[in-house]
Amino acid sequence: MSTLNELPSEQRRRLEASWAGTFRREVFGRLDELPFRVLYADEASRPNVAVNVLVALECMKAGFGWSDEEMYEAFLFNLQVRYALGYEQLGEGYFAIRSVYEFRRRLRQWMQETGENLFEAAFKQITDGQIKALALKTETLRMDSTQIASDICKFSRLQLLVEILQRLQRRLSEMDRERYAPLLAPYLETKASRYVYRLKASEADTRLAAIGPVMASLVAGLAQTYAQTAEYALLVRVFQEHFVCTEDEPHLKDYREVGVRSLQSPDDPEATYHRKNGKSYQGYVANITETCHAQNALQLIVKVQTEPNATDDAQMLVAALPELIERTAVDKLYTDGGYNSPSVDPLLTQAKIEHIQTALRGDHPHPDCISLMDFTLATNADGLPVRLVCPQGQVLAVQPGQAPQRFIARANRAICSLCPLLARCPVRPKPTSTTYALYFDQRQLLVAQKRQAMALASPQQGNPRAAVEATVRSVKHPFRHGKVLVRGGFRIACLLLGSALMVNCLRIARFTATKLCKRRARSTFATLFLRLVAHLARLYHPFRGLPVTLPAHLVPFSISSCIPVPPGLAPSALKFYFSQ
Repeated sequence: MSTLNELPSEQRRRLEASWAGTFRREVFGRLDELPFRVLYADEASRPNVAVNVLVALECMKAGFGWSDEEMYEAFLFNLQVRYALGYEQLGEGYFAIRSVYEFRRRLRQWMQETGENLFEAAFKQITDGQIKALALKTETLRMDSTQIASDICKFSRLQLLVEILQRLQRRLSEMDRERYAPLLAPYLETKASRYVYRLKASEADTRLAAIGPVMASLVAGLAQTYAQTAEYALLVRVFQEHFVCTEDEPHLKDYREVGVRSLQSPDDPEATYHRKNGKSYQGYVANITETCHAQNALQLIVKVQTEPNATDDAQMLVAALPELIERTAVDKLYTDGGYNSPSVDPLLTQAKIEHIQTALRGDHPHPDCISLMDFTLATNADGLPVRLVCPQGQVLAVQPGQAPQRFIARANRAICSLCPLLARCPVRPKPTSTTYALYFDQRQLLVAQKRQAMALASPQQGNPRAAVEATVRSVKHPFRHGKVLVRGGFRIACLLLGSALMVNCLRIARFTATKLCKRRARSTFATLFLRLVAHLARLYHPFRGLPVTLPAHLVPFSISSCIPVPPGLAPSALKFYFSQ
């Protein structure tokens, strides 16, 4: 039974102009299914669900914040969703929801075996096609990161260790349960959350210290039999993270000695701990890069990275840089201060990418002292300093220092000794010489150049980086309070990639709708204008077939943008022929 063909023409037009029509063209229609062939057998077997349907549903699930059941119901009964997936009939393309689960399992297994995320490869292929079709400029990019909470409980230190013991006990054989029953009995009477609920704060450290010998005994006694199990691996991990082994017995580490990459939950071993702006986060961090060229009519997300939230922003920039260089023509990158690092600057310099930051990590120069940023810096083509000009105008020749990437700027002693800024200047007399000198390295030079660029930035030019925060909000919007309802780095990465694809799709849909509205407005204006001309023709020239010349003062300023004008003909000389 047909559904779409029975729609009235106006409803069909609205359906095609909605997000569903854009998704059908810009996401579903662009997806190349060929890379996914590695997930399926070559021999003849039962027919599978189309890959583009499964990938598209994952994008919609992420973009609209659906659960799996809501996604499946939308696939069955939502007309826009079915149109976006290329289906014209209500019962066409039916499959069971377990096909989605099996597809995810295969994607994850392929990622574990090869390190390749096929969902991320599909995101790149679709986005690159959209950028090419829209002729977007990719020379200028902006980047920002955000915290993503995994779907895990927040465990206290004691609760986490008790939970690990309880899960290990359930994994043991009957004989081993009896063997270790006296050792584990105090921790099996109730759930881990209830175990810690009635404890006083003063008792926590005592209970934590008592768990150490228990875990040490289990680590040694179960190694031969359970070394390959996930429960035993978690036991060994938390024991090493929270205890220090000595000759006598294990001792509890101070909580400050437990690393940020320590286990946060047995349900998500990849999640880490991060503290930012006085708030604590458990889970992951997403790094989002998008275009921001001023000539683009719209901007698109070009890359999404997902890492444990203990990962530094600069590390993610270093990891993303080779791909961004390959896929885009980037020569300018806007970020905040978190992306400033000694590992980043040489790579950006080598790639000839201008790095513009809104802030810098580290201490600011003292306002009462002169720093390297107050000098005029001159460098050669390789970025090495050749001379400095001090605030008083003295030119300092720069020479390489004894160590690599170290430099010495030599000044005239006579001039410096009479300088009124000498007490505030970093130029100082050399101990074994009669000259004055300024010592600095390549890193200090780059930081000074960045501070100068920030100081010269005009407030009227705005901050191109700021809009990426709205993009981050758009990607996280479907997830309540920034917490996704899945666990594990791979699943969260796929979810964020799907949400980014939907953000791009909705931007293209709005851009297309805006263009259509402007086109209709111009068409309406042209129609009204021609009616006015016809009315004037009837008033002044009631004779059939006579030419009508419109006076120049009656010609609207924007007539050339609404009515095609023949080459060489001025709008004021337009002649119209009308019949009565």
